[in-house]
Amino acid sequence: MRHILLTAFLALVALPLRAENIALVLENSDYRTLPDPSGTRLADQAQGVLARAGFDIVTARDLQTGDLRAELAALEARLADGDVTRLVIVAAGWFVASESGAWFLGLDAEEPGLGSVDGAGLRLDTVMELASSASGAAHIWLVAPNPRALNDELGFGLRAGLPERLAVPRQVAVICGDLRATLAGLDAVLTPGTTLSEALAENSGLRADGMVPTLVPFLPEGFAPVAQADRDAWQSARAADTEAAYRDYLAQFPNGLSAQEARLRIEALRNTPERIEADLLLSRDERRAIQRDLTTLGFNTRGIDGLFGPGTRGAIRGWQGRSDLDETGYLTRDQIFQLAGQAARRAAEIEAEERARREAAERADRAYWDGTGAGADEAGLRAYLGRYPDGIFAALARERLAELEAQARLQTDRDAWRRADARDTARAYRRYLSEFPEGRFAPEARLRLAALDPTTDEPAPDTPPVAVLEQEEALLMTPALRRLVERRLSNLGYDPGPVDGRFDDQTRAAVRQAQAQFGLPVNGYVRQGLLDAMLQDALRGLFR
Repeated sequence: MRHILLTAFLALVALPLRAENIALVLENSDYRTLPDPSGTRLADQAQGVLARAGFDIVTARDLQTGDLRAELAALEARLADGDVTRLVIVAAGWFVASESGAWFLGLDAEEPGLGSVDGAGLRLDTVMELASSASGAAHIWLVAPNPRALNDELGFGLRAGLPERLAVPRQVAVICGDLRATLAGLDAVLTPGTTLSEALAENSGLRADGMVPTLVPFLPEGFAPVAQADRDAWQSARAADTEAAYRDYLAQFPNGLSAQEARLRIEALRNTPERIEADLLLSRDERRAIQRDLTTLGFNTRGIDGLFGPGTRGAIRGWQGRSDLDETGYLTRDQIFQLAGQAARRAAEIEAEERARREAAERADRAYWDGTGAGADEAGLRAYLGRYPDGIFAALARERLAELEAQARLQTDRDAWRRADARDTARAYRRYLSEFPEGRFAPEARLRLAALDPTTDEPAPDTPPVAVLEQEEALLMTPALRRLVERRLSNLGYDPGPVDGRFDDQTRAAVRQAQAQFGLPVNGYVRQGLLDAMLQDALRGLFR
């Protein structure tokens, strides 16, 4: 199984894939048929040491021989593809040696002999030669368990463990030891400014072959890639200044140099006015309500549409300033409640002011109505409507004015008719009809005109004029009066039919005969002139 752990220097800061320092950690412990190599489980601890030094780490555990070769091929590709300044290879598991070489066994190794060992593990001389292709120093750390547990499992020509000496290529150092000594030495040599010789001098459990410098440290003095990566990541987070950027930084460096400041910035960003308002998840209707409240308080939001644009933001800032709040242009939940309360109070005040204004206007309206005579005459009515066209009494004033105007028109009509009737000439009736073609007495005027001037162009009405009937009814309001008229017509020698107070066609014919006798307009309807003529005739009969 293969496990890959990218160091904080690379994976957490997103540096280029071609790292300067790389490490390969191989740990085999779960062999199929060979004994358990106790004291070789170092991968996790080695990863921590290498990660602190800023290495790009590949960790591979419990691999068969083919997988070990695949890891070596991948390392070869990395070396060929980039400028590897420093290389560290750590291998823990069973090692076997012969007079001419040494091998690191895969999990599938089963009693390997000299003839089969090349198929059962990696040749160490191949690993060392590959390490020598790094552009800088290369360390190979080998952790070999006690060989006694393995010797009985090996075939011809092999022995467990590592050879006394290894033929190590230029600028490569091979360090051998047990687990504890290896981890201590690896930690020492990865301390900036420490040479391999100094690390070996402090740890007697290690031996080294190859290049063991006494003056040049493996990592230079002041080398701190993780710290620099921390600073670079922090600068990137500060440049973005977003919650996501600071969270990315903390994911890379939870205990970084600026971790506390990153947490404070996240808290600050979460508490920005914009974020606080956004977290309220205001609906469109709620935003409209806020705009209405601002408008009620006298702040122009430039529309009540539920969209908080520059107009609304400016109105919010204006309200915040008047309320001694920070003028952010964004609202908190408490501010929304405060705004709603102020708007409700102001709305009540406006309603009270409007009610008082209406009451004052109504009092003035009523006073003016009373002052102009309460609609008693036309002048007063017109004065009231001029001042209060939509006032309390406007409808009544218009109704009374219309009645007065109708009465005036009717009176003018009556006056013109009286003049025409008094003259009783075709010319007088024509003049009346020219002034009042649709007048109340127009039908009667046409009847009389037709009687006086048969050549007239004025058409006579087919039905009795309404005015004629109304005049007759006004004169003869009771059946008794009608019966008196019928008796008088009979006395004059005309046959009105039964004396019953009902004027039928026979009665109308008698009326027309009487009208003709007295030289009155002939229409068959009783008028004051006919009554007067019949009364005078009756009086003359008394004195004959």
